[in-house]
Amino acid sequence: MEVRLEMDDVELKAKDVLLLLEGHERECNLRYTAINEKLESQKDTLDKLDGRMWLIGILVVAAPFGMLFVERLL
Repeated sequence: MEVRLEMDDVELKAKDVLLLLEGHERECNLRYTAINEKLESQKDTLDKLDGRMWLIGILVVAAPFGMLFVERLL
């Protein structure tokens, strides 16, 4: 339902505005529900990626120290 309002719409009553606002809120709730469902379905994948990113970060930081350790052994 698309309703266009202009400043010249003097006959628009508070009741009409409330009805339009309720329709808008229903539509937003449907959208937010869909977004939340999509995020929940991707939560496991994002958690795995987060763990992998931490592992890569730790390896990047630890690599120079590992090289120093190997050089001292040789």
